[in-house]
Amino acid sequence: MPLADYHEQFAAVYDTLYMDRDVAGDTRLAADLLGLSHRRQRGAHVLDFGCGSGLHVLAFAELGFRATGFDTSPAMIARARAKHPAPGSAPVRFETGAFSELCARMNGSCFDGAVSIFCVLNYMESPGQMLSHLRLIRDRLAVGARFLVEVWNGTAVFAEDPRPSVRHFQRPTALRSPDEPSREIIRITTPRLDRVNQCCTLHYRVVSLGRDCDNGFSEFESVHRILFLTPVQYRHLFELAGLTILDEFPGGRPGVPIGERDWYISYLVRRDT
Repeated sequence: MPLADYHEQFAAVYDTLYMDRDVAGDTRLAADLLGLSHRRQRGAHVLDFGCGSGLHVLAFAELGFRATGFDTSPAMIARARAKHPAPGSAPVRFETGAFSELCARMNGSCFDGAVSIFCVLNYMESPGQMLSHLRLIRDRLAVGARFLVEVWNGTAVFAEDPRPSVRHFQRPTALRSPDEPSREIIRITTPRLDRVNQCCTLHYRVVSLGRDCDNGFSEFESVHRILFLTPVQYRHLFELAGLTILDEFPGGRPGVPIGERDWYISYLVRRDT
């Protein structure tokens, strides 16, 4: 994924933009789906592929799992490393660079489970790049280990075109550090859909407004290119990667059939050999 899309300015507001995400709920559900809940005290090792600012990595550690977060954005990893795990949490580490290099440094060791939560696959340049990373992850999973992957549903994109939107965000006082100023974040999203190439380009304009004694503001832009596939295409990718599909479902609802208007779908897959 292009690093410029996740520069320092974007990383600085990332947690605010996604503060409505139920990170603790995501993580508990993922642990159950990965079949690891009963192994918390045995040091199971979980990979978060595309970990962003590390929220889910820290949540896995709070549950007692060793957790490794990987992201191609140095700015996001710097934010993740600046966070402090809760007392009593299992060890965490954060890695950036090329994922193939991380895999090589593991010297044959494997993860007991993996997640990719924020549609990371869709930020890759081509289905071929998706496949190569799925194969790398597959090779670093222990035999029988599971991988939970969240993706954009291309069927939903075709059924209902992405529309421009404006959203307002403000971190509650309880979630801000003592030296963090009160600010309102406004995100203006302008999508551009390319149906032929199954790609949606999201142009973000982000404005940060002061809410304390300082009424100043700052703004920046970030462009995110998202490659979306249909469920049939995702299934084919997982098959080519040597991963067995155990379930596919709308985000957060295991066992529920996916529909053409479910924008986010999850795949639970497993390495069998």
